[in-house]
Amino acid sequence: MGRHKDGADADLNTSISPEWFGATDDLNRVKARRGTGVEDGFGGVDHHTQAKMLLDHFNPKHHTRRRHPKQAQSGASTAPSTPDLGEHRMGTPVDGSILSQLLRSYADNPASESGFSLTPGTRTPENDATESETDTTRAPRSRRGNTRNVKWYNSEQHLAERASTPPPWEHRKKRPKSDRQARLTKHIATVLARQQYMMQLCRTLMMYGAPTHRLEEYMAMTANVLEIKAQFLYIPGCMFISFDDALTRTADVKIIRVVQGLDLSRLAATHNVYKNVVHDVISLEQATEELDDIMTSTARYNKWLVILFMALASVSVGPYAFSARPIDLPVIFVLGLLVGFMQQVVAPASSTYANVLEVSAAILTSFLARAFGSIKHNGTYLFCFPAIAQSAIAMILPGFAVLSSSLELQSHQMNAGSIRLVYTIIYSLFLGYGVTVGTTIYGLMDPNATTQTQCTADSLEAAYGSQYVQHFPFVALFCLFAALTNQSRLKQLPVTVGMGVCGYVTNYFSTTKLGPNQVANTVGAFTIGLMAHLYSRIWHGHAAATMIPGIFTLVPSGLASSGSIISGLDFSESITHNATAPGTTGAANPNSLTALGYGMIQTAIGISVGLFMSALIVYPHGKRRSAIFSL
Repeated sequence: MGRHKDGADADLNTSISPEWFGATDDLNRVKARRGTGVEDGFGGVDHHTQAKMLLDHFNPKHHTRRRHPKQAQSGASTAPSTPDLGEHRMGTPVDGSILSQLLRSYADNPASESGFSLTPGTRTPENDATESETDTTRAPRSRRGNTRNVKWYNSEQHLAERASTPPPWEHRKKRPKSDRQARLTKHIATVLARQQYMMQLCRTLMMYGAPTHRLEEYMAMTANVLEIKAQFLYIPGCMFISFDDALTRTADVKIIRVVQGLDLSRLAATHNVYKNVVHDVISLEQATEELDDIMTSTARYNKWLVILFMALASVSVGPYAFSARPIDLPVIFVLGLLVGFMQQVVAPASSTYANVLEVSAAILTSFLARAFGSIKHNGTYLFCFPAIAQSAIAMILPGFAVLSSSLELQSHQMNAGSIRLVYTIIYSLFLGYGVTVGTTIYGLMDPNATTQTQCTADSLEAAYGSQYVQHFPFVALFCLFAALTNQSRLKQLPVTVGMGVCGYVTNYFSTTKLGPNQVANTVGAFTIGLMAHLYSRIWHGHAAATMIPGIFTLVPSGLASSGSIISGLDFSESITHNATAPGTTGAANPNSLTALGYGMIQTAIGISVGLFMSALIVYPHGKRRSAIFSL
């Protein structure tokens, strides 16, 4: 325990990785089936080959331990004989997991050629063969020493013929034993295929952004359909799978560790495979091949297109969420390109920089935004600083993560929900800290730096002419580019854009009627969820893949209404002008650094309530077989 898998030369203090204990067997099988030359050490690619190798390895004939001759001792008691497991279970159906089937195979071969016995007190084939040879080669003796009373079946000629031919019971026993061995091999291959399919399905669901609060339900329903006894425990980034065996009272635990992402096209393809298997539309082999194709396929759009889509999405979110004017859009586009380059190119190339990506992006964009916002023309500021600063970092806001945590907590999944909620709060504090540091640094460099916290209403009305023009067309563009950023398919875009616009329209009029609060977010999320569930139930579409970009439209607008992103400006001004009184801290200020995290939680709670209410209306009793595949 604790020794490295490479052997005794490694250090005993080497850390243990779950990959050494089968956590990535499904990935290795995918690479082996794709012919990348990594099947060495994995016992073949086909499940039947793996099962046969397991049975061959478990066969006692492969044990090479020499048996020392036993000497009979006076007064030694022999162990009581136990019934043969192979003969006792001859008529039992083939059920159980891999270990129970291997034990049955072991019971069919109770002793090896070296005399190793599974049960004490049983006779080994070696002893039987020796005694048989001795009995057949030794002629019976008559009492009087003559040979006239020797029967024909005890004659020397008949004894020689009987010694040269195998006993007839071996012919009768050979065929049933081979048939049962074939059945065991087939059953083990089936169990292996089902378990590896479940591991691969779990990995793909986590990689491509499946709803995390329903992930355990998806896996449990898959296990029920495949008749696999398993238990599941999900925490962010990790799934524990326990394959149980009631016969041997054992469990095979697998740990699936995945860096979770969001890929809408491959998420929809994975959902197709999951649904077809649950409804017995395709075979397990075909499903495994389709999952192989999904995992080995390249991204639909390369990283340079993703950077462009991120910049265009930042431009689109500016007017309707942060009141950006047309003159601000080119600056937002440049800063959006910068953030996309840092996220898609620099961070993957350096794991060290990936740890400070959010802080560095917030510092750089807020610094440049305040620099552009401080430019004056005819006595007025030419650019709107808060709109530029907030729009530039809109695509790295943890909106989806905090929404997932809220959904998990509302689903009574305390482990996953609490862990993710703490992460998103700290992540939001990092962004707020970065905005505060960037604005403070430029404020120290320029005494005449801008202190704007919102754009003027007169300039917005003169620029767009109507509030509807300012909001609704840009919402549609944001849904479009947000979906493309997350690798959405082109045929999904019309439905995605339509749901996003409908959700924002209800959110907009609720805000104008009731004011900016959580009720408006609930109404918008309810509209999107209702349309997505109806789209899934009536037209059999993918609810989760089409509603996620629409939900993204509600997160920036909710944060803008609370003013949480730019709340660090007052704090930075107090530092710059020494306005904070002695003994006071930023926490005493209502617009402190914690405002962004608090605003994220408020927005997520309103959205999650609306989503659950929409699911309750469309699916009041849930789905019996395949679970609800939506947020």
